[in-house]
Amino acid sequence: MLTNAKTAVSISGLYERNLKLLAQNQPDMINELISCLNAEIKSDVEITVIESKTNLPIIKYGDLLLNSAYDPIKEAQRFVDALEFDQFINIAVLGLGMGYHLDEIVEKSQKRDFILVVEKDINLFKKFLENRDLAKFYNSCKIYFAVARKPMDIFRALQGCSLTIFSNGLTVVKHPSSVKIDPDYYDEIGEKIKDIFQWSRVNTISQINASNDFADNIFANMPHYLDIPGIKQMFGKFAGFPGIVVSAGPSLIKNIRYLKEAQGKSLIIAVDTALRVLLRHNIQPDIIVSIDYTKHNKRYFDGIPDIDSALAVDPEVYPQIIDEYKGPKFMISLPGKSLCDWLEDTVEDKGGMDKGLSVAHTAFLLAMKLGLTPVGFVGQDLSFPGNMTHVRGSAMVRKSNVKKDQAETTFVKDYFNGAVVTTTSMHVFLRHFEDLIDKHKIECYDLTEGGAYISGANPMPLREFIMLKTAESRDTKKIIAEAYNEKVVFDKKRFFSKLDKTISGFKYTANLAEEGKNLIKKLQKRIIKKDSNYNLSKLLKQWSDISTDLHRQRDVFLVLGNNITDIMLLQSKKDDFNLNDLDEKNVEKILPYLNKEEIIYTRLAEQCDIFYKKFTELKGKIPDLK
Repeated sequence: MLTNAKTAVSISGLYERNLKLLAQNQPDMINELISCLNAEIKSDVEITVIESKTNLPIIKYGDLLLNSAYDPIKEAQRFVDALEFDQFINIAVLGLGMGYHLDEIVEKSQKRDFILVVEKDINLFKKFLENRDLAKFYNSCKIYFAVARKPMDIFRALQGCSLTIFSNGLTVVKHPSSVKIDPDYYDEIGEKIKDIFQWSRVNTISQINASNDFADNIFANMPHYLDIPGIKQMFGKFAGFPGIVVSAGPSLIKNIRYLKEAQGKSLIIAVDTALRVLLRHNIQPDIIVSIDYTKHNKRYFDGIPDIDSALAVDPEVYPQIIDEYKGPKFMISLPGKSLCDWLEDTVEDKGGMDKGLSVAHTAFLLAMKLGLTPVGFVGQDLSFPGNMTHVRGSAMVRKSNVKKDQAETTFVKDYFNGAVVTTTSMHVFLRHFEDLIDKHKIECYDLTEGGAYISGANPMPLREFIMLKTAESRDTKKIIAEAYNEKVVFDKKRFFSKLDKTISGFKYTANLAEEGKNLIKKLQKRIIKKDSNYNLSKLLKQWSDISTDLHRQRDVFLVLGNNITDIMLLQSKKDDFNLNDLDEKNVEKILPYLNKEEIIYTRLAEQCDIFYKKFTELKGKIPDLK
């Protein structure tokens, strides 16, 4: 047993050093971790550290040995050697024990972007910190510890790694003895990691496919951004007042007649797809949310009468919607969207909000920003009851062809505790709703009376919600009108100064990227033709100088951001190639790398040129502001 005085002093010193290393490498988690460690949470089982036959510390968890009592290192080597994964794939290690398997994985992980280590038991992690030196791990690769975290917390944490997860993959390694402690917990973590890969795929592909359309809409909507009130003028104005988020799922028709009773007693926020159906039932929502960038989104507003419902939009929405809507309009800021960040910094923050993955997510996030509580969902099926995609009467309604045995479908729990089939993309939307509810700890009710079960949203009939959860009537339209009439101001001189600087930056960077592209083509041509009449080192030096200069154009890359997701994805993809290994004899090895770089430089030159022209056009559209 490791219990003598000298060992106790050694353990204490190592523990403190490890906490400092955690603070340096994971500053966002250290305060909560230390709070948990200091709380001395009692474990249901005894956790002890004993010595193996090879005099190494191992953990005994109740009657369960988490490492070999004979030679834990050899055991770990055999375990990791039997695993099959390439040198670039990211790894999620489930279960820590004394970490000997982690040693072996780290030794083979110099080329990975990250290793995530998930350990449920805080007391077990403390034993690890007291006996193993974290310096060895941190000196070898990027490693992150997730300790005593809920599966949804890990899902959220991995969202920031979506590019490398999508391009290089993410595999799960379960430490056999550790996961026996709580199989259900580690199985759920494994499911969340599957979900994050799907989320990364949907999010990344959507951004790449629509990036040019997003940018076109934002540029077209920039003049509106200057003079439309920000949604932040309504933030908190309905604190403690109930809200209902109305989506256009097929089940909306079941209980739409009751929504009229909720007017004034709750704030009704409708997604744009549900607007036409609501108006046909003489229900004017307080707020309509519209964020879709595509032209078909305008169909939801074609032919509707003039109404006094407020329209909440973001800069990516199809421009004609803002141009033609006659009622009050509010602009939403989108922090993290590169062009929108430029607008926020140059003009103002109109009210920063994540838009989620769908307009219904945006409506729910807006409800929370307004201070609404509780919040009920109506028409939020996230599946296809009656084989319909949307409620009858909406512009999007059509027959669904989703079948239980086709690809890209899955079964989920339904509202009535049965099962319902839905698409994998809808499943991602469902999980995102559950993530938001869990994250914000808001009182939610599922009033849909059909469709998929939403964890965290208590099922309740809409009429019962109106009777039990709504409040005394308030003049919601008046509150909104007062916010709308607040004066919009911004610094015109600063705006044009920033605009001129941005235009110059894009012109310079476009020329630089074009020069780099031409240099790469020259290298490719000479290598393919095996032309020895050139100085490879000189051309590589020129390329390196251009690359260095490009990396200095940080302001330009910050504005391009979302429009070069494909470039960032290419850069995230690991290459089995090292420039330091290159010489005249094996120069052909560089060709695949050069081919990738040519795509990157070509795309960068194109995007910089497009943005240069777009910002120049913007300056011409608003000369009266000078």
